[in-house]
Amino acid sequence: MALETEVWSGDIEENLFANNSFVQKGVDHSGWINHKTVHIPQAGANPVVKKDRATLPATIGQRTDTDLTYNMGQYTTNPLLITDLEDLQISYSKRQSVWRQHIDTLGDAIGNHTAFNWSPSGDARIVRTSGSASALSLAPGATGTRLALVLANITAARAVLDYDNVPAEGRIMLIPSDIYNNDLLNIADTVRFDAMGQSNLPTGVVARLFGFDIMIRPSVSVYDNQATPVIKPVADDGVATEATDNNMAILCFHPNFVAQAVGSTKIFFNEDAPEYYGSILSGEQMFGAAKLRTDQKGIVAIIQAA
Repeated sequence: MALETEVWSGDIEENLFANNSFVQKGVDHSGWINHKTVHIPQAGANPVVKKDRATLPATIGQRTDTDLTYNMGQYTTNPLLITDLEDLQISYSKRQSVWRQHIDTLGDAIGNHTAFNWSPSGDARIVRTSGSASALSLAPGATGTRLALVLANITAARAVLDYDNVPAEGRIMLIPSDIYNNDLLNIADTVRFDAMGQSNLPTGVVARLFGFDIMIRPSVSVYDNQATPVIKPVADDGVATEATDNNMAILCFHPNFVAQAVGSTKIFFNEDAPEYYGSILSGEQMFGAAKLRTDQKGIVAIIQAA
């Protein structure tokens, strides 16, 4: 059944990130995979500069480099029982309908894990929303009200990236759809870019604001409500742990400071299993994502404040 396996595997590779195009915005490390681990060299400290050096010989130093690594994750779908394989082979639309749900679910989980792995921590990497209280944009399981996003929050995030000497071109703001629709588009000055159709949907970019290409997805990252917010862990399916005081976050980053690695795609196929009176199929995708710098430069989170 090599032909059928090849077709199903191709479906995963082609459609996995169709609704999660932001995942492919980072530096591609797919060619750097050593077994299940990606190795990223981290350059040591810059050399010391002296003006009008009076003492010779100059002090000789040595740069100490470090190795940042991240592991590939094994993402698998639960086995799918197919009771009429021949019909699925003949009817491409039916085969797509059966398998697309698995691909979309797999892609969403990988997208959520990618957002989690790219999200920063620490006060220097966080901006809090400061608008009026709004109950329209809440993380799953959250209650109460949150302060709405205002333009000053976006310019504050931009200032952090400016201070990091991050290139101005190519910056991305990945925003939860609820915050985009309920907060950002309710700011009078931002309604115009949406009404005028300033979008680039094939790349996932819906608008551009303050130098950020805006991308939307239902969920980005979720943080707790501590004074210095901590990102909430995500389950295997990429869903964040729910709590009433959770806060949604917007992820602002430059692609040069994050990375992803797409590993092997494999289809497991058990044809005509007698105990199930049909054929069983499941898929596996190896994938990893990480921040590229230990100091987290090039990444900022705008987090809701209560």
